[in-house]
Amino acid sequence: MKSFRMLTLAGFLLSVALSPALAQSIAAADAKNHIGEQATVCGIVASKHVASQSRGTPTFVNLDKPYPSQSFTVLVWERDKGAVGTLPSSGQLCVTGHVVQYHDGAEIELHNAASWYVPKAQSTSSPHLSNDSHYTNSDGQQVHSPAYTSGGAPSNATAMCADGTYSFSQHRSGTCSHHGGVARWL
Repeated sequence: MKSFRMLTLAGFLLSVALSPALAQSIAAADAKNHIGEQATVCGIVASKHVASQSRGTPTFVNLDKPYPSQSFTVLVWERDKGAVGTLPSSGQLCVTGHVVQYHDGAEIELHNAASWYVPKAQSTSSPHLSNDSHYTNSDGQQVHSPAYTSGGAPSNATAMCADGTYSFSQHRSGTCSHHGGVARWL
């Protein structure tokens, strides 16, 4: 009876240790700083493609930056696609797993549907921005400087920059010029 309790306790502790809810949550742009850690990584789906000519037919989902300049990649092998399910092709995505080095960034390999989720819609408040800096544009208006967010595109953002920041620029000329250029217009 005592060994059964010990096994039950050990199983419970292991399940708590591996629980996605307890994993450290980080932005996709910061994942490369957490190589070797168990974490939940969240970002905006920038691109999704299947490497049908590659052995194992992997699917790659890049968060915040489109291929090939990705900073964070989600990997699903063909053998795991049934268990993982269909990942979204747009919007926000969070994945939980062991962060490993991948090219110039980081990746998490998914094996089941419990290792990813789409965050619930943000409340009416705007996502938290990484800075409160502003600049004066060519029209003399104060504009928020490019910033990372705690999740989702801010309602007044006009573009996502290649480095994962959101721009609030009022003109296309010069948008994201110090942030790797425009990844996509919003």
